[in-house]
Amino acid sequence: MKGRAEPAGAASEIWQPGGESTRERPAPMSSDEERGSGVTADQLSASLIPVEIRVFRGATRDITFDVYLKLGEGNFAHVFSRNTGLDYKRLANYIQKGVTQLYIRQEDLDAYRKFIERTADSIFQDPKVSTERKIASLLNMTEQNMAEVFSQAEVSKETADSARKVVNNYVSLMLDDPKTLAIILNLVSHGEYLYYHSIAVSVFSLFVAKASGQFNRRTFEMIGMGGFLHDVGYTQIPKDILESEKELTPEQWEVMKQHPTIGLRMIESTPNIPDEVRYMVYQHHEYPNAKGYPNKLRNAVIYHPAKIVEIADSFSALISNRPFRKAYSVAEALKIIQSETGKHDAQLVKILTQIFSRSGGQKAAA
Repeated sequence: MKGRAEPAGAASEIWQPGGESTRERPAPMSSDEERGSGVTADQLSASLIPVEIRVFRGATRDITFDVYLKLGEGNFAHVFSRNTGLDYKRLANYIQKGVTQLYIRQEDLDAYRKFIERTADSIFQDPKVSTERKIASLLNMTEQNMAEVFSQAEVSKETADSARKVVNNYVSLMLDDPKTLAIILNLVSHGEYLYYHSIAVSVFSLFVAKASGQFNRRTFEMIGMGGFLHDVGYTQIPKDILESEKELTPEQWEVMKQHPTIGLRMIESTPNIPDEVRYMVYQHHEYPNAKGYPNKLRNAVIYHPAKIVEIADSFSALISNRPFRKAYSVAEALKIIQSETGKHDAQLVKILTQIFSRSGGQKAAA
C-alpha cells in the first residue's frame, strides 16, 4: 500500500453525534475493491467523512457499513467490510500506532449512528436480549479487549477499564447462570491459545473461588481479572519459544519463566489495576513446595487467590492442545494435578476435582 497511516492529531474535522463535518471529505473506493488496498482520489466516486476510531472500542464485530483508513492525501484503504466485520487485532494496532480517525461513507451515516448507539456491553446488559446474543456480545467484548491487551507494552488505563467490565460480566454469569460459561468456553476453545486460555483461566478461577465459599463479589471480580491477565507477559516472549513444538532448551526456559515479571511490569503503572491483581499476575507460578518462579516463595507467603489462578492455569493448559502435545481429557488432567504433590494447594486440588470430576474423560478443549 502506498503512503502511511494518518498519525494522531492529523487535521480533519471529525463527525460527532448531533453534527456533521464539512471539512475534508474525500470519496471512498467502491465496495468491490479488495480490502486493505490503497486507492487514489481519481478512483473515488463518493464522499467520505472522518469518525473517531475509539468509537469502535466496545463495539460488536458486526457492522453494516464499510470503514476506511487514510494512508495519505487522497489515498485510502478499505480496512473493515460490512461483509467480514471488524478485525479487533487490526483495530488495536491502529490505535497503538496513533491513528485517531477512520472514515465512513456519507451515505452510511445513518447506519453508523445506529451502530454506535448499541455497544456490546449495552446488549449484554439488556434483559430483553436472548442468551445467545448476550454470549455473542460478551465474546465480542472479550476478543476486542484481549486484542488491546496483547498489542500494548504497558496496559493502559482505558484497556484495564474494559478488562474489568468484561470480567464483571463473567462474574455476573457465574452467579446467575454458570452453565452459560461452559457454553462460552466451548465456543472459544478452537480459537488462538492465548485468547482461549485467558478466558478459561478466568472462568476456572471463578468456579474454584465460588466453590471454596470464601469470597465476596469484589474478590470474585479481582480473581476473575487476575485470571484474565495472568499471562499478559507472554505477549513479550518470542513466538518461536511460545509456539515451539520441541522441548525448550534451558536458555529458552529461562526466557519463558520471565513472563510473570514482565506481566507485572506491564500493569504496575496502570492506576486502576488493583494490587490484588498484580499479586496474581506475579505469583501465578509460585508453588507451595517453593519450587516455583520467579521467587520460589513458600506456601504461606503466596497470595491465596494467586494459588487459585495457578491451579486454574495448570488445568486449562493440560486440557488444551499445545504445539508439543494433544489435549488431555478432564479425567487425565485431574489425575496429573493430583499427582503433582507440593505444586498445588492441597485444598484447591480437592475443590477442582469436585467441580470437574463429573466431566469424565471428555476432552475439554479441542
